[in-house]
Order: sequence, then C-alpha cells, then structure tokens
Amino acid sequence: MEFTLDREVLSSHLDSLSRAVAARPIRPVLNGINFDFKDGLTMTATDMEFTVRSRIADVSGEKSFVVDAKTITEIVKSLPDREVKFSIDGQKLDILSGKSKFQIFIQDSSEFPEVRIPTDGIQFDMKRTQLYSMFERVSFSAANDENMKNLNGVYVEVESGISRSVAVDGFRMALSEEKIDGTFNINFLLSLRAIKELLRALSSTEIEKINLKFENKQIAFDFGNTVFVCKIVDAEFPNYKRVIPEEFKTRIVVDRNMLRSAVRRVSILTRAGSETIKISLEGEKMKISSRSADLGEAEETIDVQVEGEPLVIAFNPNFILDALNHMEEEKIQLSFVDSNKPLMIDTIDLKGYFFIIMPVRL
Repeated sequence: MEFTLDREVLSSHLDSLSRAVAARPIRPVLNGINFDFKDGLTMTATDMEFTVRSRIADVSGEKSFVVDAKTITEIVKSLPDREVKFSIDGQKLDILSGKSKFQIFIQDSSEFPEVRIPTDGIQFDMKRTQLYSMFERVSFSAANDENMKNLNGVYVEVESGISRSVAVDGFRMALSEEKIDGTFNINFLLSLRAIKELLRALSSTEIEKINLKFENKQIAFDFGNTVFVCKIVDAEFPNYKRVIPEEFKTRIVVDRNMLRSAVRRVSILTRAGSETIKISLEGEKMKISSRSADLGEAEETIDVQVEGEPLVIAFNPNFILDALNHMEEEKIQLSFVDSNKPLMIDTIDLKGYFFIIMPVRL
C-alpha cells in the first residue's frame, strides 16, 4: 500500500496528536498514533483520558497501523521536501522525501484501544475567542498537584445561556463567564492538562467557531478536521460559591498598570516561599509595603479612589500579580470585607469575570 501526503499538513496534525500521547503510557501501543484509512485518513492518539483525532481527506488506502508518535513526528518535521511518500511492507513503513529515506517499524491496529467520539448528547457552539478567554483567564488558578484531582482542573458550568469556568487551588479562585445559545444545564470538571492542550490548539487554529458535544462523561471540542476529546474528571469540585463574599466594607478603584508595577517592585524584598506584602488603605491612598529580616524594607504609595472604611491586610504578591496579568482593563476594582476575609478583584464595567484571593495573616 502506498500514499502521499503534504509534509506541512501532516506535521500540523502530528503536533496536535502527539500531545495526547502519555509520558508514561499504561500500554506500549499508547506510545503510538493510529493511522486508519477509511474515507480518507483518520489519525488517533490517546492516553485514555485525553484523545486527539485528526482527519485528512482525499487520501486513499485500506490498511490500518500504529506508528510511534515521537518518531513519526520528528521524521516528518525534518524532511526536506513538501511531498512525502509512504509505503507499507509487512510490519515496516517506508518514508521517502527528496533524497531522504526512513524505514520504521509499525504495529497492528488491533492492539490500539477503540475510542468513541461523542456524536449525540448535548451540543452547542462557542466562538474560538470566547472559549480561549474563558479558559485562559482562570486556568492559572488551578492547583498544579495532579494528586489533587478535584482542584487540578477547571470546572465548567453551563446554565441559562451562560457558560462559566472556575478554577481554585485553596488560596485563590478565578471565575469567567461567556454568553452562549442554549437553555440546557450541564457541569463537568476537566483536567488542567486537557485545558492546557486546548488552549494551545485554540491559539493556533484559524477556526472561528468550535462545536462542543457532551455525552457519556466525555466532552468533544470539534475544530473541523481535528477533534479533542476529554474524559470528565471523576472528582467533586468544591462549592466555589461559598467563598464569594456577599457584601463588602471597602472598595477601591485603581489603575491596573500602576498597581501591578508597585506590587512587583515592593515584592522584590520578599523571600521565595514566604512572600507577603501589606496593603494599608486610608483616605485616597494605598500604601504597599514589605519587610524581610534578611533583605530590608520596601514601601510605595499610590493614589486610589476609596469608598468605605480604612483597612490593613496582607497577601501573597504573586497571586495579585497573576490576577492583574490576566486582565486587560485600565481601571480595576478591589473589594474588601476585612483583614481576614477574601479580596475580590474585578472591573468596573466588565461583568462575569473576577478573582478571589485569600489574605495572609498579619
């Protein structure tokens, strides 16, 4: 059997597919990408939690096989010509491009697990920019420890035409909302790994509308010729609504870039692992300070618009900087309850997007 593919087209598909290959697969065949020739070429890679399936039309053939993902990806990227010719001889795959020739071993597709792609269930569309923004604005607040399954991901909640994403790590929370068409209600938790791969795909594709299909504890993100399928994480996400303050005693409006620069400078004199800055509010001034027995002291005062009571409170500066770095608005709003309660950071005009940060005890 012989077939020919464009190197650039194949390489772009292999980049996406290789991300679904587990670093330490439970079965050797999961190191590979399954090539299946039926109505074109369909390629599948999976670690049984996260699956990528890509399709290239106008390719004819009858055989199916599995090839090592890392090997085929590196070979295709290195080839000199755009046209790549493939031929199969028994359990070997010949790859020819220009004066370069490779022969690599392949496995039988019968060993590759059958992966079902959702086709029915609940379906809805989201703009690529909406989906990217919704995930990108919250994913940094998820816990990085994979053993914390209920926090190592992004919780998605769809209700009454609103798609909401939430991430928490026990010290902070980020929430983002986008309007969608539909009156259905669903909720699920996606792993942080799946979210990161989706963000990479969303940032590189030119597809403007992504179709989502939710069925049988799986959700598929259809990019047209490529589909990402994520298994829903079987863990209970905490009740995030409990940490959202119902009322505030002090609110300030401040220039985001001015605050970010001040926090960054003051946090220079903090030690890694024990970062703490103190914020003092009085009148129309915000004083930001830090103190280290080893390094010294830093202090900066900026002008703010204040409504409410004076306050002294402390935070990990990295959490504040993370929030400010994921905002674009010029003016932002900080809302306080007291020195022991969470801080909410949002904007004056933009609704459905905010951060919650737990304070550090003074």
